Amino acid sequence: MAGDTRRPNYLLVWVWLVGLLIVSIVSSFVLPKSAALFLIFLVALIKAILVLLNYMHLKFEKPVLYALVIVPLVIVIVLIFALFPDFVFRG
Repeated sequence: MAGDTRRPNYLLVWVWLVGLLIVSIVSSFVLPKSAALFLIFLVALIKAILVLLNYMHLKFEKPVLYALVIVPLVIVIVLIFALFPDFVFRG
């Protein structure tokens, strides 16, 4: 990002984050519980991607930095699925 002068539109990203927050809150009152949970987690994923790309400036970085984010997430997901039987059956 040394010579790159592009910057994200922070106000627009913030408006999207607030809008997605409102969608999450309204869905918990309007939708059935399972559909609301699915939508809330989907919105949380979208909000996390927005924050990662814009506020953490990953949109303008080299691809090797994506590995610093993706590899730990993959490890956490693998551990969750590997340890899930212990949580369920011994818990």
